[in-house]
Amino acid sequence: MKIKIATVILSILLLAAGLGLLPPQRAQAADHIKVILNGQLLQLDESAPYKSGTNLMIPLRETAEALKYTTTYQGSTGQIQLTRFKDTIDFKLSGDEVLLNGKDKVVLNDKIEVRQKRIYVPLSFFNAIGLIASYSPGTGQAEIYAPEVTAGAVTGLLAAGKYQELQERYLSNTASQQAFLQLIQKTWESVALPAGNYFGMKTTDSHWAQDEMTIQSVLIFAKSEATLTLTVDTTGKITGLNLAPLAASEAAAGPVQ
Repeated sequence: MKIKIATVILSILLLAAGLGLLPPQRAQAADHIKVILNGQLLQLDESAPYKSGTNLMIPLRETAEALKYTTTYQGSTGQIQLTRFKDTIDFKLSGDEVLLNGKDKVVLNDKIEVRQKRIYVPLSFFNAIGLIASYSPGTGQAEIYAPEVTAGAVTGLLAAGKYQELQERYLSNTASQQAFLQLIQKTWESVALPAGNYFGMKTTDSHWAQDEMTIQSVLIFAKSEATLTLTVDTTGKITGLNLAPLAASEAAAGPVQ
């Protein structure tokens, strides 16, 4: 499954300035779970998320609309469709898979539910449709990010030299990850410094495979372009990073692990 998205440079420059990302909140009661969508708090006053067994259930319509999808539901068949520009997502209320753009089938392991006449989907549904979704019981906070937003935020922090903030947001606090952060800094500076000022992202392409998402972006600098390849796990933490000048990207070594 691949999702190709042309990103707007201005929006990425805003991300680079550090806007739109919320820090972890204090622990929330089980009935007051917060949902952060692309860095913004999603207002869900009348359709609060809830726990169903081990699954966190998220209201579909409100979340889909915040992602700029139009939701269509056929009560007689239980068929649901989300549409946005040329993208379509089709699935059934009682089904166990989603169909992306009429061709890519993705298994949905957790059940969809109806509560007080509202459709709720498990948090894993958003991973199935190509987003990065995670939940922290300690903070009572669920986070859902589009791949291009994650790539833009990571690149913005790198360009601004905010390595400590990158560590806190995207890496775990272990000795190996500290060494990984130093390698990330060296990798970024070896390519970015000769390339001049960073202007933004040109394109982003992403796909899930074996519980890791690979996000590949083309970055625009003053003097050249480069490809940034990120791998992130299901919690949104970086597990690999590679940056290479665009002309040499095909010959570059694999991602730093």
